[in-house]
Amino acid sequence: MPVQEKRPAVDVDYLPLIKKAVPDTIVERIQALIATRKLMPGQQLPSERELATLLNVSRSAVREAIKILISIGILHTAHGRGTFVKEPQLQALTDLSLVEDDEKKELMLRAIEARALVDVEVARLAARHASEEDIGELEDYLAMSMVEPMKSKRKFGHDLGFEKIIAKAARNPYLVELQKQAHRMFEETWTSGGFIPRPSDARNAQHRDIVEAIKARDEARVVRLMKLHIRLED
Repeated sequence: MPVQEKRPAVDVDYLPLIKKAVPDTIVERIQALIATRKLMPGQQLPSERELATLLNVSRSAVREAIKILISIGILHTAHGRGTFVKEPQLQALTDLSLVEDDEKKELMLRAIEARALVDVEVARLAARHASEEDIGELEDYLAMSMVEPMKSKRKFGHDLGFEKIIAKAARNPYLVELQKQAHRMFEETWTSGGFIPRPSDARNAQHRDIVEAIKARDEARVVRLMKLHIRLED
């Protein structure tokens, strides 16, 4: 282990990793380094030795993480020259503590767009395919959310839970899986950014309108209401 005074300057507060840390954890730390230093395509990463010292892991662990990042197109190597950033934005950045306020706002808007791409289409298909049982489940969930405070620590529990039921009613398992990923990124991004959900009364009123439109099989109205709900339209 190098002595403290020989460690390179650190511009990210990294917690030490145990020697047997999983490669995915080291991958995340390297991606955080790319984001924090604002490294652009073509810019060089620190050497394996520097990264190992910075992350407090072995060089072999760093090497394995770099291989993973190369395989997914984030990094590339030039023989005899080192490792370089290829495309820093291939994986969504959800930890907004790493970026400045203006960047937080931009990334939060991108998270809304990702969620909307899935949830608006899911709602449209639900208006077409929802069974009476699906509609009953939506109404039961709405009734519960109107009288029961959210017990989960998840800030968006009621909102995303409601849309999960809509996805089930859409009868498309592929959209269900896409929704899971979009919701995960949305919740992580907005929670990290310190966003506070809308008041429950406003949320429940919008949910009620969406349920009524689904019951009426009005796809155009459902689309408009869902866009309003996700705040893409005024």
